[in-house]
Amino acid sequence: MIILAPDDIQAKRDGPPAPSPTPSLRVPPPPVHPALHYGVSSSAVSPPGYQSTRKPLTSISYTFWPQAVPSSSMILAPPSNLENPGPSFCISVNMNCFTPTSYITTVKRGSWDGELVGDFQIGLAISKKFDTVCVRGNEFLISDIFKPGHQRFRSSWTWKTPEHDKPVFLYWDDSVAAGVITCFASKDKTAGNVLARFIPPRHLRKLARPAEMHRLEVSPQGHEYFDDILMSALILERLRTLPSV
Repeated sequence: MIILAPDDIQAKRDGPPAPSPTPSLRVPPPPVHPALHYGVSSSAVSPPGYQSTRKPLTSISYTFWPQAVPSSSMILAPPSNLENPGPSFCISVNMNCFTPTSYITTVKRGSWDGELVGDFQIGLAISKKFDTVCVRGNEFLISDIFKPGHQRFRSSWTWKTPEHDKPVFLYWDDSVAAGVITCFASKDKTAGNVLARFIPPRHLRKLARPAEMHRLEVSPQGHEYFDDILMSALILERLRTLPSV
């Protein structure tokens, strides 16, 4: 006969501990062959470097969850009630030790030790010529692949990766109110060409109301360009909120 200690009996009465409100990291995907990761493959890959995945049937709203450990980090996670959710994305920010006024944002897939999606470095407004982004193993000046447009009453940006076999084009626009920026598949900015929306919190925090989080809503077609959408959205929000002095 097994005699339970009082603490064990109380634990059974209390039941399992309540789940954490922040998402738990899922098992990272299998390793990707370097040739596929960097866009050099004998088979056609569209866009370059992307793994072949099933597109969802509807748009999915991903949430940016701030993390206490490690510091200055967050996790972009899909809703927990999805039947076949994709991987989470771990995003961390660290200071450049050689240039303390510049910060490096790193994005990894699946876990903090998972596959590197990319990173970018942005400093003060006066040093924009040193801002860089690295995607699929290739580093570029941000000013070379992410260019602002010139339109009245709204702002727009074009993301173009200079891969020769099949470059990725994304067109961002802030014509929607409340700070929402929309990503389109072409210059024809219609509802049918929407790839994603970056949605910041709409309200200030208040008692008895859950805090709102930044969200990234991605359409089925947008999942084909998820890495580029995420990287460009993070860069764009950093540039939009960067102090002018």
